[in-house]
Amino acid sequence: MVFSCLLVIAITSSIGFLVLNIQKKQFKHQLINFGESLLHIMAKNAPDKLLAEEDLALFQLVKDISGNEQIVRASICNQKNIIVAHSNLDQVNKTYEPPKGIIKINTTPQGIILSTFGMNGSEFLFLEKPLKYQHIDIGTARIVISQKIIEKNIALSKQYILISFIVVIFLALLVSLGFSIYFSHPINQLKKSVGIFGTGDYDHQSAINRNDELGDLADAFNQMARDIAIKEKIKDSFGRYVAPEIVDMILANPSDHWMKAALKEATVLFTDIRGFTTLSEDKEPEDIVDMLNEHFTKITEIVIRYGGHIDKFVGDEAMAVFGITKENPDHAKDAVKAALEIMNLIETTALKNDPAIPVLRIGIGINTGEMVSGNLGSKKRMEYTVIGDNVNIASRLTSLAAPGEILISKKTYDQLSRSDIFKFKEKGFMPIKGRKIKLQVFKLIFTEKNEDKP
Repeated sequence: MVFSCLLVIAITSSIGFLVLNIQKKQFKHQLINFGESLLHIMAKNAPDKLLAEEDLALFQLVKDISGNEQIVRASICNQKNIIVAHSNLDQVNKTYEPPKGIIKINTTPQGIILSTFGMNGSEFLFLEKPLKYQHIDIGTARIVISQKIIEKNIALSKQYILISFIVVIFLALLVSLGFSIYFSHPINQLKKSVGIFGTGDYDHQSAINRNDELGDLADAFNQMARDIAIKEKIKDSFGRYVAPEIVDMILANPSDHWMKAALKEATVLFTDIRGFTTLSEDKEPEDIVDMLNEHFTKITEIVIRYGGHIDKFVGDEAMAVFGITKENPDHAKDAVKAALEIMNLIETTALKNDPAIPVLRIGIGINTGEMVSGNLGSKKRMEYTVIGDNVNIASRLTSLAAPGEILISKKTYDQLSRSDIFKFKEKGFMPIKGRKIKLQVFKLIFTEKNEDKP
């Protein structure tokens, strides 16, 4: 009996210590994953602020990261290894020095260097990641994570197991299993949440309702996810009012250099609904807005598909530009392809004679040439656009275009390759409002055969 009890105690003890060891590894692995997630956030948000020398924004980023009780300190250094942001303000503007007795463990595929060091009898995890901007190192982000939560929970587990052994051996087995579930389940849940968070699903919330350190860790994780989700929604909303290409330009280079005016050769496309006033006079304002939004959505999708971007909407008129936000030697060809697909869509819809769908007819004008691109407006309200005589010519051609007609200028005509894709009819020299000299104009023959999708 004694031998059996001793054997059960030995086996149970081994199981208990094995469970504790597994839990310790899980805790440490979870803390490392948590630290890696925080470093990814710093690496995502810090480079533009570091280049722009936004010290206050960097301090706020470090403060938010170090707000979790497991984070001992967080810092950001520039390329010269000078601390520009630190959870301890006394360390700012000092040269970074690594902790004493640091031992490197490994380097992850994401470039995160993981190390450990001891201080005042406690062990700490040390993670650092280079900050890159366009594949160039511009600094380093570092965080130190305390392992006290691991030590505290492991010590607590040992006490519970020993007490359970004294009370009853049988209960010790159950308690051991209970502790395993008690600690492993929330850790696995949080690990799963971190994995989902890493995929970009910032709306996910970890379903851990506990009044302990793990519960606090889950609450901190959920709050962080909510904050990032709000930022992403703001960015998405911003992209609805400004062309996505312009948003990318702002985020990639937040300085004022991209705002400077530049002379570029590009192609401008205008579309205008014919007889819109008559079409909308018997409709409610909400119906008019819905109709225009649906119309502009179709045009926007086609323009983006052919490499252009929507510059603006003015009433029932849309203006698209090709070859400005990114280099494209075939901007004239892509603009004509987009015009053909837009006209095909509009004319096909008009031929269906569906009473529920308003019959829209449009005219399109296209012109190619040099134009000035840049920000136009005031310090309070600016608009990235193109201006110049060649833009005005495209607008005038649109005014001349009859319903279902695509007019292009001689400059655009000269840019197109002579192939069977496009067919033209020369309309001769036509008077253009605001110009003394008549302009040679070509009509693009619209057929299903000359439609060329990318």
